Amino acid sequence: MLKFVVVIFLVIMASTFAQKCGDDVCDAGSCCVTYSQRHCKKLGQLHDMCSKPDQGTDSGNFVFFCPCEAGLRCSGDNWACEKSSSRSE
Repeated sequence: MLKFVVVIFLVIMASTFAQKCGDDVCDAGSCCVTYSQRHCKKLGQLHDMCSKPDQGTDSGNFVFFCPCEAGLRCSGDNWACEKSSSRSE
């Protein structure tokens, strides 16, 4: 019975920790991504896979990938960070 209580406690603690992902937890230069669990991940750098900034959830989380870091944009063609250009799309 004690083992069962310990396992339940650990599951609750793990799920609580996994939910503590958002702007107030992730460092600058990172975002909260969700796939099996929520966790902080660095913003995309040149040629990294990315999400577009407007694809986040209402709570500010992203699925699978972060948006790109400043000066880069997420290409809709290959979903990779590339240098921003001055031309309009």
